[in-house]
Amino acid sequence: MPAAPSPDRLSQISTMWTALVRAHPTEGDADHRLLAELIERYQGAAYRYLTAATGDADAAAELFQEFAVRFLRGDFRRASPDRGRFRDYLRTALINLVRRRPAAGRPGPAAAVEPDQLPAASEEPPDATDEAFLAHWRQSLLEAAWKGLDEAERAGGPPYFTVLRLRADRPDAPSADLAAALTERLSPAEPFTDAAVRKLLQRGREMLTDLLVAEVASSVPTEDRERLAQELIDLGFYGYCRKALERRIQGDDS
Repeated sequence: MPAAPSPDRLSQISTMWTALVRAHPTEGDADHRLLAELIERYQGAAYRYLTAATGDADAAAELFQEFAVRFLRGDFRRASPDRGRFRDYLRTALINLVRRRPAAGRPGPAAAVEPDQLPAASEEPPDATDEAFLAHWRQSLLEAAWKGLDEAERAGGPPYFTVLRLRADRPDAPSADLAAALTERLSPAEPFTDAAVRKLLQRGREMLTDLLVAEVASSVPTEDRERLAQELIDLGFYGYCRKALERRIQGDDS
């Protein structure tokens, strides 16, 4: 089993994308700019999938660069967010690149991915390859939500990120033990109580699911309630995020 990409590798992919964008400015139509922004946001998921699919970090980087260059120079002009979910667009392009890459040891670039091969969401049944991509996609969305929680705490907000990470690391620990650990880690003026920790855990989970729902909405991208709910169902997040979705809808209505 190939190792997961290291932070350094992911940073290199981000640097590669930035350099390519500068060489091929995305100043075209609005759909092209939107897709470029989404690729930048979720390039980690793309690279992780390519690494797992090829078993070779260098081959994955080459395939990602092949896809990025073709996209930025306009090879996918017919691709549009209105044709289906962004992850379907990205998934199909990456899967086709992997399937058509030359066998090991044979020269030649990866085969082209044509615009007509990028289907709408309902045109392909799920298979094992799709599930593999979906696993990396879910990971990317969850990481983005956790990052938002961490950034909010670093900006002076409540220690939701820290307390949820403590709970994740110690799933069976009583709240009094978590309170002691949180007090030791953060050195507040007054020690945390077990009641305070329970409240932090509750509100932290609410904020994390709110961030996850917002991230899923951005990834589709959509503000349509039914479409967002269906995407949460398809990703397996709906049960976990149902109340967050309700809060989002109530906020939109207020």
